[in-house]
This record gives sequence, structure tokens and C-alpha cells, in this order.
Amino acid sequence: MEHDATPFYRAVDAASLGRSIGEARKEVGLTQQELAVRLGVGRGTVVRLESGEAVSVIVAMKAIRVLGRDVALVPRFSRLQVKQ
Repeated sequence: MEHDATPFYRAVDAASLGRSIGEARKEVGLTQQELAVRLGVGRGTVVRLESGEAVSVIVAMKAIRVLGRDVALVPRFSRLQVKQ
């Protein structure tokens, strides 16, 4: 089975995850309202997500997938190499 590579963003906390999601949203040309509709939430939830404030992990994971990204959880002190 072949897997297409998706862009990799490193997020170490809620704020950096939110910034990465906001950047990805802009790259695909969606407004916060359009992403909210796709996620089935209000625009305020997307604003909180992109600001690094508390939202459901389910919403965050769904946003990542809707934006065509992948998630990899890596232990904090692991060495990670990304090859393309």
C-alpha cells in the first residue's frame, strides 16, 4: 500500500499545534468559518484551537485530518528524523 507524504509540523504544546493548524488552514485556502463548518463546530472553536486554548482532542484531530495532515506522537526526548 502506497502512502502519500504530507507536510510535517512540529508541535510541542497547544500554542504551537494551534499555529500549525492555522497555517495549514491558510495553505489550503479555508477561512475559519469554512473549517468550522467542515468540523461541525462553531467558528469560536476554531479560533480557540488556533490560539492554543482548550478544545476537544477529537476536534483537533479532525481538523488535522480535514486539512490533509498527519499526526505522529513522539516521546519528548526521542530523536526524530523526517525523510522525504
